[in-house]
Amino acid sequence: MSTKAPPPEHRNALGREALRGILRGVAQVYLQNNTLTGVLFLAGLFVFGPVAGMCALLGSAVGAATAALLRVPAERIGQGLYGFNSVLVALGAAGSFRPLWLTALAAVGGAVTAALLTHVARYFLRVPAYTAPFVFTYWLLEYLGEFRHWPSAPPSHPVLGLGVFASAAEVFLVTGLLPGLFILAGLAVSRWTLAVGALAAALATYGIVQGVPLFPSNEITTGVYGFNAVLVTVGMLSTGRGWRACVLAVPAVLLLQAGIEAVGLTPATFPFVLAMWCADLWRARSEREK
Repeated sequence: MSTKAPPPEHRNALGREALRGILRGVAQVYLQNNTLTGVLFLAGLFVFGPVAGMCALLGSAVGAATAALLRVPAERIGQGLYGFNSVLVALGAAGSFRPLWLTALAAVGGAVTAALLTHVARYFLRVPAYTAPFVFTYWLLEYLGEFRHWPSAPPSHPVLGLGVFASAAEVFLVTGLLPGLFILAGLAVSRWTLAVGALAAALATYGIVQGVPLFPSNEITTGVYGFNAVLVTVGMLSTGRGWRACVLAVPAVLLLQAGIEAVGLTPATFPFVLAMWCADLWRARSEREK
């Protein structure tokens, strides 16, 4: 086994890709390999609060560093593929743990765990892991922190527009009009149809939850019940599917969210993950039958 240090050009390439991957790790929460999208997403998080922005940066950096230690190819690190689950876990820690030193400790430990699960999933799953490593790590943090509400007491938005825009921000476990607008702007610079789809999904979800008595009325306008619909719509469009798939996926994730809540689990982004897995397995089966 060679003990030689990697050549300087390799270290320089890895360093460049790692820096790029930190921003793209934030963008990949919405499956976007776009640096400017990551910058706008981060801006929205810092608008919500400096702790949220710093935790997102910390999580993405820890994810990239963990990937480098696992000798993941620099290209994959630069795409942010090992960062986005760690970003979400770090943001979950920010909402679940106090004081700040405990937040940082949980964020780093959870980010490493999520990156490791992302790496392991490549060898055992027939479909992309999406945000499943985040979900399972977050459930562990939730258990350790005895934290039972997700996200933590977001403010209600009685005005329709505020709640709709907040749905885009809730994917990052934050809420508010301005953070939501930054998220939509980040999607738009990657592909304008993604922002349109996200907004349409949020509006459709608002109408569904208003008309179906499965959801607490005081949480309808916070975006809590819209973020999985927004995320799955962007996911469907980003993986080459059309609007018909989005129309089917939106009510599906709402039903999945209600079912997961009914058994006493925190849904997080698991409805999105399940919907994407079903769509991927169906596509693989259809391709085999051709």
